[in-house]
Amino acid sequence: MRRYVDENDKKNEIRMLFRHPLYRDKVIIIVEGGSDVRLFRGIFHCERTQVEPIDGKKELLSAMNDLSIEYPEQVLAICDADHENLTGTAKMAEQYSVYMTDCHDAELMMMQSPALESFIYEYSTSEYIDTMKKSLFDMVLQAAYPIGILRWINYEKKLNLNFKGLNFNEFSSIDNLDVTIDMQFLVNTLLERSRLKPPFVDYTYLMSEIDIYTQRNENGIQVCCGHDVANLIAIIYRQKSISTDRNTDVKKVELALRLSYQKEYFFDTDLFDRVSRRLGKFGVSIGANANKAMHATSA
Repeated sequence: MRRYVDENDKKNEIRMLFRHPLYRDKVIIIVEGGSDVRLFRGIFHCERTQVEPIDGKKELLSAMNDLSIEYPEQVLAICDADHENLTGTAKMAEQYSVYMTDCHDAELMMMQSPALESFIYEYSTSEYIDTMKKSLFDMVLQAAYPIGILRWINYEKKLNLNFKGLNFNEFSSIDNLDVTIDMQFLVNTLLERSRLKPPFVDYTYLMSEIDIYTQRNENGIQVCCGHDVANLIAIIYRQKSISTDRNTDVKKVELALRLSYQKEYFFDTDLFDRVSRRLGKFGVSIGANANKAMHATSA
């Protein structure tokens, strides 16, 4: 019930905005939550755009089913693909003006950019900078892969496994740059905390499915959850030999990535190309296109 109320509250809020004279020519870009607002509002900052949050991907998709029809030239949305690039459904959402990330989520999008290198320079001890630049991303992506496989299985088979609030310290072993995930412990933990899982879901079933899905050999940037990867980075950077800040946590990692992520990095993504083409149909230019339009106007 709460989800329904929140979703309809947001739709009504946007409808009210569009009734105001100041929003007559505005384009509203809806994102999944507050952290995405902080990421994208600088990228899409211009006179005609405004970034608005809605609480969750399901709520965003549901709201856009209506809003994209009511305001076909004034609203679009950006959200994490999660596993939809793997299932082939990500591009289908574009019929409702919803554009999903090229990789699993916005966190991985930032990690693939020079923003991760900025984090490494800021938080690494001098002797580890070169090693981290060379190895950190691949190392944590590989470590997070089986967790991502579990999330993919849960999503595709609708198992209702409860991943919220996992304590990564309980199943992650870190020794310098060696990261090990105790999958037996993690699977058993998920089984214990997932009261809504189907009766057939047990340890043997999940381990068998993990083997099957792993054999598909899909790309880690599609399988892994960026929040999981950021958690592992945080644990690595609590080691005295590696980190200049042993109080590093996942929020600090993700904040540092957002602060270092420049709009020019976003302009190199396929997501930018898709969104900018759609905005162009609304008469809004961003990035290099905006610079060209500005120079043409001044001329």
